[in-house]
Amino acid sequence: MIARYVLTSTCLNTGTMSLTQPLRVFLQGKDRVTLKDEEGETYDVGVNWAKNRLEGLEPYYTKRRLGVNDKILLHLEGNQIVLEALTPAAKPARPRHAEAKSPSAARSSAAGAPTGERSAGEQRSWVSGEESLPEKPEKRVKVTPYPKEVIFPHKPVASETPAFSADLEALGFSRESGSAPWVFRAALGRRTFHLALAKFGEMEAKELLAYRQQGRVQYAAIVAGESSKPEALAEIAAVRPSGLAQTGLGFVSPEALQRLVKLHSVFPVGPLDIERLLREGRIDLEAIQNLEQEISGALRERSHFSAVLTLLADQPPQKVFLLADLMPMAREMNLEADQLQKVLESLSNPPFLLLKRLSPGEFLMRQSVEQTLADWIEYAQVMTRRLQGVLREP
Repeated sequence: MIARYVLTSTCLNTGTMSLTQPLRVFLQGKDRVTLKDEEGETYDVGVNWAKNRLEGLEPYYTKRRLGVNDKILLHLEGNQIVLEALTPAAKPARPRHAEAKSPSAARSSAAGAPTGERSAGEQRSWVSGEESLPEKPEKRVKVTPYPKEVIFPHKPVASETPAFSADLEALGFSRESGSAPWVFRAALGRRTFHLALAKFGEMEAKELLAYRQQGRVQYAAIVAGESSKPEALAEIAAVRPSGLAQTGLGFVSPEALQRLVKLHSVFPVGPLDIERLLREGRIDLEAIQNLEQEISGALRERSHFSAVLTLLADQPPQKVFLLADLMPMAREMNLEADQLQKVLESLSNPPFLLLKRLSPGEFLMRQSVEQTLADWIEYAQVMTRRLQGVLREP
């Protein structure tokens, strides 16, 4: 992406550059950034978010002899910013040549030198009364090259894959485009949907919305950090079709995607969960709170299962017991009667069969918990080998 910046007196006096919207989006989460000028020299500058500016640009301004209202192109590429001054004043200072001798000095020099040492040209010039002056250096003009996308408008320019691509791929999506809008595909067997994303400021919101309105994708959204959410939501609202909020643009924050990836490490979060959030219009830290609560509830049920196995570990095989017999210890583990009943019923059914239900609230301990766990491990290993054999078949 290319941005244009106009220098002010404050910029020149303090060696700073204000954080415009493209810079804020590009530098999100960074405290320092590397800038490279036209000659390849680099400058390590600081990002002062409190004062909304880049600091440490004095050497570049001095080197390029920049002034007020001079313009600079900012090529936002990868992890660095390439600087390109646009004004004639930005030409580097020309090396000083030796000063021309004055006519009197030339005559003095010519008179002081032996006649035999003068060149024929100098002698002819002296005889004819002409003064020999040094030639003026050839004037060189530095031409700023046009960007490649201007010279070759039909040649696609390679874009750096955004960081959120890896997060979406970890959540079960596959990327299908190499530039903005970034299109991702969720293949769910009998169901498939596509999602088009673009970083805030990377492309026009209307252009991104057209992808969805034309049916090329089922969902489209702008990606921006939580700190830029108000500005991004305002741009989304400006292009939302009247009365058709469900067909407009959505909002996605990288922070929310990173949180979902962390949830995926403990619970199988997938594209269907993402689609539900997309239908609501936002994937941000606030929107995923309900999903986090659902996952927390599922993990809590898993912990209940583990707690009941711990309670039953003290029961010998072929012993009949009542649910009420386990309640004193269950309460110490913060288990209620209905939670305990639910797990005991599950353990009475396949594939567990640890218990046998005799009557409401009465159970038989078929075998020890330790032996049952060993049987489950053996069952899992047998199934793993069987599945590996099926997958190896042509």
